[in-house]
Amino acid sequence: MRSTALVLVLAGAVALGSDAKPHVSANSHRAIPRSLTLPVTTASPAARAKFEAGMKSLEVLRRSDAVDDLRAAVKRDPKFAQALIMISHLSHDPNEQLATRTRALQLAFHVTSGERLLIRWLSGVQEDNYISAIAAMNDLLSKYPQDHRLYFLAGRWLIHQERYAQGTVVLQHAIALFPDYPAALNELAYAYAYSGDFARACSLMDRYVQLQPDQPNPYDSYGEILRASGQFDAALDKYRMAIRVDPTFGSELGVADTLAVMGKEAEAREEYARALLFVRSENERVEYELQSALTWIRENNHKQVDSSLHEVARHAHHVGLARLEAEANRIMAMSAPDLRDANHHLRAAEHALTEGHVVSKTELEEERALILKIVAMRSAQAKAMEPAAKAVVRLQAMANQSRSQVIQLAYHTAAGVVLVQQGKYSDAIEHLQEDANGPEAMLWLWKAYTQSGAQEDAKVLANRLAGLNEPTVEQALVVARFRAALAEAQQQAAH
Repeated sequence: MRSTALVLVLAGAVALGSDAKPHVSANSHRAIPRSLTLPVTTASPAARAKFEAGMKSLEVLRRSDAVDDLRAAVKRDPKFAQALIMISHLSHDPNEQLATRTRALQLAFHVTSGERLLIRWLSGVQEDNYISAIAAMNDLLSKYPQDHRLYFLAGRWLIHQERYAQGTVVLQHAIALFPDYPAALNELAYAYAYSGDFARACSLMDRYVQLQPDQPNPYDSYGEILRASGQFDAALDKYRMAIRVDPTFGSELGVADTLAVMGKEAEAREEYARALLFVRSENERVEYELQSALTWIRENNHKQVDSSLHEVARHAHHVGLARLEAEANRIMAMSAPDLRDANHHLRAAEHALTEGHVVSKTELEEERALILKIVAMRSAQAKAMEPAAKAVVRLQAMANQSRSQVIQLAYHTAAGVVLVQQGKYSDAIEHLQEDANGPEAMLWLWKAYTQSGAQEDAKVLANRLAGLNEPTVEQALVVARFRAALAEAQQQAAH
């Protein structure tokens, strides 16, 4: 099943929220009556003040500070349901996510109908209940069409879900309400960048920097967008500006990621080590270690890849981060030299998810889908079509039950790869086109175009694939090798 129905529901809700869009000035958001914004139910003025401080920290992308403020709010008012669900939404700690989500759901009947919608939305997306969650988000946006912060939160979530077209619409509404809203401008710039419109993204980044020149995130975000567009030196300049503005913000990670994509892996590892000095949670620490391990993939040093990722998996296991432990094992399977080695790591990845560590249902199911995708891809590449087909069948069943974008794209990519290996190129193309930004899907789509004679489509896609600069395992495994193969083919054609 495709995700079209979900998109249509969302588009309809945004239209509802936009029907009565007023013309407002940059500062008029301050005068919006409280009845037109989402209520905040708490009997404690001190808790309310801490909650507002936390939301402002989120808007300047200081996530750890936001969580600390929200924890302080709940300490002052243990029945503060909205603060609890926001902690669950923002915390990296799976145990804290579960505890605060459970408590927020218990308290939902004691707050306003709008807050109940917020709780249903943010809890639902962690419990793999996307249909109910999206419906709640849509109802919430329709109920409070003049609440720019709500539209920021919704747009931000949609961008993180890779639903860029829908996120763009929602964020544009937030900016229509509050034209100089830095948080929404930032997220909208990412939406444009991920959609390939770097000129518009950079224009918004210029506005963002002008609005908050004393904050590190405008420079950090600008650096990320410049890196994605291939402007590496300019990206490094922005990241270093962020470090000068606030040395504790953590922009060393952006420097490291940029150096890694540039092929300067040893320098990148040094920067990842510096970045570790500023982590605020064990989840962040493991994620940074994982990023550092990817540098060995780009250097084709398989022994060091396995050694580094085994350490990451052990660390994740020790601190109870099952999803990251599974991810480290999955990446070892992706980079393994043969199917036997890959299957060993895939079994370890699946085992990590069943050891009893706390993990949300959404993260559990999404990681299982990614594991199955690699089972299908590695098996198909090795001509082991029976296990590949079985993995696709399981993924299809998961996709029929979940509206998770991760699960949907995992199914379509796996199905497409198997169909390419079977020589069914037109059917493969239909699946692989679903993932417009994933390096793996793009590579196999390029193969399907090439094999089916769609040379012009293949040429356009090749340019896009070669230009991907996201510091991910897929980029490390696919893009660098694809660029080298293209360069070799062009050199041979010239001779």
